[in-house]
Amino acid sequence: MLQHTFIKFVRHLWPLLLVFASGQLMMRVTGNSDALAISPLLSLADSAVFLIVFGTAAWQSCSLLNRCMLNASPEKSSVRVETLMADFPWRVLKLFSIAGGCFALYLLAAVSLSAIAGERDLTVSMLITLMLNFGFGAAVLAPSLAVANAIVFTVNLRLHLSESGLFQGHLADGHSFRQFTSASHRPWLVFMVTGLMPTLILSIYVYLGLYGDQASRHFILQQALVLLVMSVSASMLLVWTISHTLKQVTNELESGLKRLADGSYDRYVPVLMDDEFGDLALGLNTAMRGMRERESLKDSLEIAAEIQQGLLPKFAPVIPGYQLQGFQQTCYSVGGDYYDYIELEDGRVWLMIADVSGKGYPAALTMANLQAMLRGLATLNWPIEAAATYLNDALCETLTAGRFVTLFMGKLQPQSNALIWVNAGHVPPLLCGESRVEPLLATAPPMGLVKGVSYHVTRTTLDAGNTLLCYTDGVTESSSRTGRERFGEQRLRQWLLEQGNGELNQLPRALLAKLNAFGRSEQDDDLTLLCVRRNAKKQEK
Repeated sequence: MLQHTFIKFVRHLWPLLLVFASGQLMMRVTGNSDALAISPLLSLADSAVFLIVFGTAAWQSCSLLNRCMLNASPEKSSVRVETLMADFPWRVLKLFSIAGGCFALYLLAAVSLSAIAGERDLTVSMLITLMLNFGFGAAVLAPSLAVANAIVFTVNLRLHLSESGLFQGHLADGHSFRQFTSASHRPWLVFMVTGLMPTLILSIYVYLGLYGDQASRHFILQQALVLLVMSVSASMLLVWTISHTLKQVTNELESGLKRLADGSYDRYVPVLMDDEFGDLALGLNTAMRGMRERESLKDSLEIAAEIQQGLLPKFAPVIPGYQLQGFQQTCYSVGGDYYDYIELEDGRVWLMIADVSGKGYPAALTMANLQAMLRGLATLNWPIEAAATYLNDALCETLTAGRFVTLFMGKLQPQSNALIWVNAGHVPPLLCGESRVEPLLATAPPMGLVKGVSYHVTRTTLDAGNTLLCYTDGVTESSSRTGRERFGEQRLRQWLLEQGNGELNQLPRALLAKLNAFGRSEQDDDLTLLCVRRNAKKQEK
């Protein structure tokens, strides 16, 4: 594995060898090798030193990664492998910069000694020109090409390791060197290395040529040609490398977007680079995880909705002289609205409608708890004011984060046609007679906010033909099509006066149709109704 990974990385360094060979060839073609008495044997030695120095840098760059992958499989040491891969371009830059500096010093010493041994004139301007050329080629171009191809190497290796589940999430902070990998920085780095620096060096060559003799000017001109060939070839290679890498990355992102659009969330997008494209891949993976969780929650939501519907009464109790009708529509699969009617053994009926603050699962859980407590209290046949006090104290113990419950609870006594009720912060139910609508206003704050509240009952007589409409604020807060108006209690009163004598079992659907015509949407609040009507005298007979 060690040799295999090292060889794969070395294969990616062929542009570095190509630029070095082009520099060597131009030295021969321009005649500067002869001017400096550089023999073919010395050129061969230079090539050998080049391979040794930069080969050692490549070996050292791969050593930590290889050691990690040898000691354990990448899947078991994923964090370590991902961190080392993120560090890899920075490690390559440091080691290849050291290697390039050493190789530049070697070239300068070897060429200077060769010129002296061959009794060639080596002026100060020629020496400065050689220093700039060797320094730029070995200490600037070589590390730049090495870093660019190290990124190509890591992209390919990440793509391979992503099949094992690596490189799909965030790395630890401090291990992403975006000064070298950022998409916004790369063009400027290429410009500095292959545009700005060669231009500055060429301007120095022009200055040196103005004050040198004929031989020095000719040598400097030929060295400028060598510099130009190396910088142009390096520029082409860097642009090709970057474009090839970006094509790989964008292809993976495109395939990820297609899978997301097709609804296939079983495979994540590999994070191939630590740059803006990597952030996009992370965003896609987050979206895919969310969609997968959403898909997996669908069954749970359906089950939760079925359970919550099961908590609501299936049928209204049959009460001589009365009709009862309930209705609920939630904006989510589950909600916090609740209604119930519980028939006692003596013929009296508990009527409840409640609204838990918030929506979704938290409200639904509170609603289920409320339903269980109310059912339990009804079997004890407590007075409703005592039941309300107990409910409030219990909810103060269990509710958190400012949650509360509004509740209208009444006890219908058919024999006396009386309704004894408590309104704990709930929107006022409307009692509709022949020509007027009376609201049953709240007499206490919502439950779950202040412990120890005392609740007092109010007694209301239901006349023949009266209709009691209990509702949640999803009715009055339904918005218009423009979103600028609410349905409001006044419109509800007017509608109830108009519809009060209609069939009770059609009343909820008629109200829903009215709200939909007004502009109610699925994003509005939950809607729950509890309708009670005392039959007219002729119906009672």
